Amino acid sequence: MNSNIEQAFNALVWHDAILLRLTVDRSSPGENDEILLDVEWPDGTGQQIRFVDCYLLEAQMNFGVTAPESIREARCSNDSSKLTEVRERWSGLGVALDDLQYFEVCTNSTASMIRICARSFQVLPSVR
Repeated sequence: MNSNIEQAFNALVWHDAILLRLTVDRSSPGENDEILLDVEWPDGTGQQIRFVDCYLLEAQMNFGVTAPESIREARCSNDSSKLTEVRERWSGLGVALDDLQYFEVCTNSTASMIRICARSFQVLPSVR
């Protein structure tokens, strides 16, 4: 199933998509930890990318550039040093995260980097 998640995420048309919004939902901590990215695809359509069962968010965001936040690339992998670090931390608490995925979004406009470790993601209709 992990390879299906990886393939589905990597198949999205990330290059030149526009990142409109990043939202963190901690309304039910530990039960519903989600991250939403509002994205406008190169064809002009919009969707939300919802990351489910999140265990890590690192966002190195640069601001001050007067331009849309275009995405250079995004990828999903089940093998990264960050993923190994998160799995090891949680295994010490007796939590197995073998199904955890590593998602990374890099932008053009501001050279920003968003890293997420989550069990899954979903593509939802835009709420714009």
